[in-house]
Amino acid sequence: MSLKLALIGFGNVGQEFARLLLSKREWLRGAVGLDVEVLTIATRTRGSLTARNALDLERVLRERESLGTVEGYGPESTGLSTLEIIESCDADIMVELTPLDIDAGQPAIDYIKAAFDAGLNVITANKGPLAFAYRELKSMAQSRGLHFKFEGVVMDGTPVFRLVEKTLPGCEITGVAGILNSTSNFVLSEMALGRSMGEALDEAKGRGITEADPSMDIDGWDAAVKITALANVLMDARSTPKEADVTGIGDIDLENVMKAALEGKKLKPLARAERVGGEVRTRVRPELVGPENPFWSVDGTSSAITLETDLMGEITLIERNPTLAQTAYAIFSDMLIVAQSICEIKI
Repeated sequence: MSLKLALIGFGNVGQEFARLLLSKREWLRGAVGLDVEVLTIATRTRGSLTARNALDLERVLRERESLGTVEGYGPESTGLSTLEIIESCDADIMVELTPLDIDAGQPAIDYIKAAFDAGLNVITANKGPLAFAYRELKSMAQSRGLHFKFEGVVMDGTPVFRLVEKTLPGCEITGVAGILNSTSNFVLSEMALGRSMGEALDEAKGRGITEADPSMDIDGWDAAVKITALANVLMDARSTPKEADVTGIGDIDLENVMKAALEGKKLKPLARAERVGGEVRTRVRPELVGPENPFWSVDGTSSAITLETDLMGEITLIERNPTLAQTAYAIFSDMLIVAQSICEIKI
């Protein structure tokens, strides 16, 4: 059975997903009976490719690494716009991996709408569409009988959304709290060891864990988009990041961190969604936590989330020091979930 993909965006996550497809190619064919073909790769600045048959992913990755573009691949290079590619491609699933737009979630939202109009199922690791247009996109997918999956949006491959959807039927999510931004958590963890914020942030940049604009991490807006996405999906918040109460970690200095340590506490960058009356309120700010708190031991680039429920109390998931591989796996697992339905495979 053949499964055809269109990759919209081919940055670090897209390339890691391509490597995962290559490494799992034989397993997919032998254990699952699935031949995954990438027909289209579209980027904003690195060229675009589209073909009737499968692209050679090994060759695409070599071209991207050696030339910084995919345009040297051959006649499959195209001058079509991304929207034109989406509207004309013969894929089963569009995998949307474009960079986050903090202001409106565009152009990812328009790409997903175009995919649904073209009859394509959609997988995304982009938090913007969930934070700005989740209800509309969910409604579009349902009205067309299409799948809309997004496990990689928060905490990489940790199954937060699938946990609620598949294993907590009838359970209401009454609140969400978490350490959702790895950069801020890493910086505060390093400051607790005596390093300055500047030194810690420089190391985070060197490790490649920051957003393209690190102020999105330090000022709390990356976490604001993530908590809004969680609130919209899990609590029907109908909110946007602009409505969140956001305080970043930029004003914290070594004195603040050391004072917390003397009190037996740590400063942690926490994001929360809480139901207050008939509305869901979201906020991001550094908070003091003690050893009894589940976030106490979540240091470095690790992240964690606590789901508050009406029937199961509090459930906490912790992800230790994730890499791009986890985000790629989230896309891979979403792909298999969709394939179970449209290709009738068994996993």
